[in-house]
Amino acid sequence: MHFIDEENYREAEDAIRDILMFYVELAAGSAGFGHNADVYIRFNPMKFIDVENADVNHHYVDIDLLRTGSAVALVCAFYNMWLEDQDLQDSPFSKSCQAAIDAGRFRAFPDIEEVLVGALGRNFIPIDDPWFDAAVAPIYRKYVLGFFGRLASLDRAASDQEVRPLLTPGM
Repeated sequence: MHFIDEENYREAEDAIRDILMFYVELAAGSAGFGHNADVYIRFNPMKFIDVENADVNHHYVDIDLLRTGSAVALVCAFYNMWLEDQDLQDSPFSKSCQAAIDAGRFRAFPDIEEVLVGALGRNFIPIDDPWFDAAVAPIYRKYVLGFFGRLASLDRAASDQEVRPLLTPGM
């Protein structure tokens, strides 16, 4: 498990920026998962899938968005491998994902874990097999479109609702 503290706060802040650009690319660039949609991910998402806050007030780092965006970025990396006809089981990346699954690091995202386990179990998925596109569509809708939907619905002037974090793992 990784913690956000004073020493790595800037790294987490930069990761949030990358995730926001990544989400825009997923939505505006391909309306879902697309080849190399994770072009803006310059950090290691594996580092942040189960990140915690070390009791430090980090106003600009939404821990839930950091975790969720990291998990979605890992799905995107698998999606890229599929589109490029790469082996989904034996790469170092796949092995690190399997180790994270085995360690329970995706526990906040059982739907994402299920897709990754399914992809790893299939190893090679022909490009014309519709399984992967069908499997990732709900991930895109829930996390990316859900994020933008919640963001678009925030309007302090129109209601007295309190502003809450935009994402909660497992939503």
